[in-house]
Amino acid sequence: MNNAIADKKAMNELFEEFLFLSARLRTKYVDSLGEKNNNWEKVFYDLYGEIPELFQVIYNKVSGTRRNIGDQTLMDFIPGFRLIHICELKEESVKLNRYYNDKTQVIIPFLANYSSDYICYCRTNAGKEYIGSISHDDLMVIQMHKNIKKFFETICAFYQFNVYFLDTDGYLDYDLELEGTIGAEINLGIPYWLE
Repeated sequence: MNNAIADKKAMNELFEEFLFLSARLRTKYVDSLGEKNNNWEKVFYDLYGEIPELFQVIYNKVSGTRRNIGDQTLMDFIPGFRLIHICELKEESVKLNRYYNDKTQVIIPFLANYSSDYICYCRTNAGKEYIGSISHDDLMVIQMHKNIKKFFETICAFYQFNVYFLDTDGYLDYDLELEGTIGAEINLGIPYWLE
């Protein structure tokens, strides 16, 4: 099995594990993401002309969370950020491009918060893929994970080591100190986790 196929298989397994771990903490969360939208590839391709592996792994399984979801306890994919619903991806991409447009790399949002901060798939013109965060205040990409697999490994570990938990109102929350410790162990050399 070549590396690309092995990586895709590993990412699919990690996403399945993430969904399983999410459902253990919030039993209705995975169902709230909806089944895959049969038109998702066309929607994505019309926007970007290509479909990176990250989006194939996610949107081949689920549709995402709409901004106006009724049960707010099911909003977050990770604390503070929802998985952008495939039908809202264009709107969120346009919003991001209004204040941040970098010609040196491809940047595609997949997680968003209410303040229009994003966690994005990034690929440099040299072909290096990574996951980065963009705040509407800073207007710069901050690397969080050196590749897509590390993103999935990290969010799974956050469930496994109880970084993520439910607050008293049933919302997904996290232990800031533990997040930094576990995140730094998995994402060696990435300053984001040391702040």
